[in-house]
Amino acid sequence: MVPLSSRLRTPPLALRNVVHGGKRSLAAISGVAFSLTMVLLQLGFLEAVKITATNNFEQVDFDIVLVSPRYEQFYAPGFFPLDRLTQAREVAAVVGAAPMYATFNLWRCPAYPVSQSESNRDVEPSPGPIERWLWGARLPRPLQRRELFVIGIDLDKNPFHEPILGRIEAAKDRLHLEHRVMLNEQSHPDFGWQIRDQVRDWELGNQAVTLVGGFPMLRGFAADSTVICGDLNFLSLCRFPPGQVSFGFLKVRDGLVAAARDGLKARLPADVEPLTRAEILARETDHWVNQTSTGQLFAFGVLIAMAVATVVVYQVLSNDVREHLPEYATLKAMGYSPSRLGRVIVEQSLIYMVISYVLAVILAIVVYRATEELAGIPMRLTAQNLLITLFLAIVVGFLSGFLSLLKLRGAQPAELF
Repeated sequence: MVPLSSRLRTPPLALRNVVHGGKRSLAAISGVAFSLTMVLLQLGFLEAVKITATNNFEQVDFDIVLVSPRYEQFYAPGFFPLDRLTQAREVAAVVGAAPMYATFNLWRCPAYPVSQSESNRDVEPSPGPIERWLWGARLPRPLQRRELFVIGIDLDKNPFHEPILGRIEAAKDRLHLEHRVMLNEQSHPDFGWQIRDQVRDWELGNQAVTLVGGFPMLRGFAADSTVICGDLNFLSLCRFPPGQVSFGFLKVRDGLVAAARDGLKARLPADVEPLTRAEILARETDHWVNQTSTGQLFAFGVLIAMAVATVVVYQVLSNDVREHLPEYATLKAMGYSPSRLGRVIVEQSLIYMVISYVLAVILAIVVYRATEELAGIPMRLTAQNLLITLFLAIVVGFLSGFLSLLKLRGAQPAELF
């Protein structure tokens, strides 16, 4: 067995090829690192889709939810008669029912600086993403109207978990007053939460409203901000069919969820559908990840990035083999078997991938933070995604190495003489 000290003095041939590759090796590592960073970014976006798909329901305390048969996803729930909640309470296993109204409406986003007139700001070009990231809430912007998601609840039947539950309870008396609303603290800066102390005139749906507090809720891909208000204020501020509701959140006795769902299906008309918590979360995830272009786009992006990485490494390795065919032929003449030389090529490819992977992880951490700050998307660098990317990198390394072996077959010792 070769001593460790000797192996350190004489690095493996594959490693020496990488070190002496110079600009070629740097080009390979840079290209692959960029591709793997894109893989991690696409996987991060896909993970963010999964998180935001169920986040709204995760904030609500319920065992069964009543939805319209036309329900698509949380931001397009449809509606059904409010009387169905009264009928649902008659099922023995149901111990509580809370309505929720939901729709989109226009919000008057304040200009920044607040004293800046709208006319002076409209003529300036729209800021780019880097400017938005660096300036954040202090980015100069004009007065504008943007859609946000509005949620109305019965304030005496608060369906939320903490911390939103406590925020609503603390502002409950004020929310009972006319045109009082709460704004998501994690809203896009355009909606004005960060400069709320400087703003006096708030409007929702072209009607003046008063901001009485905030609550923390992740932004989703469908809405950059959310407002919560009492049901009476919701109906006066938003266009919504009278006598209808978007969701009915039910609490059920322990261990009777399945029985309660079956009882509700038998008792309620076909204009409403009862779903357990697990069923609605699974449907929401399936919609955003599998049924929409959002999830499919990010999954496709992973394939494209890996294809680019394969091409980059293959081109570098094949050029390296072609330029060093005489050297490889000499090694064959010295007794190196084709399999041994092939192992050198594959090892060289794997070294490129491992170095590129480490750099990609470092770059991904920076890009994740920047994306979360800029877009408000929950970017999570999970262990699962790190392992997936490492596995793909190794697969690409082997594939590129094996493809490059075709060039090695041209190294014939007889051609040296």
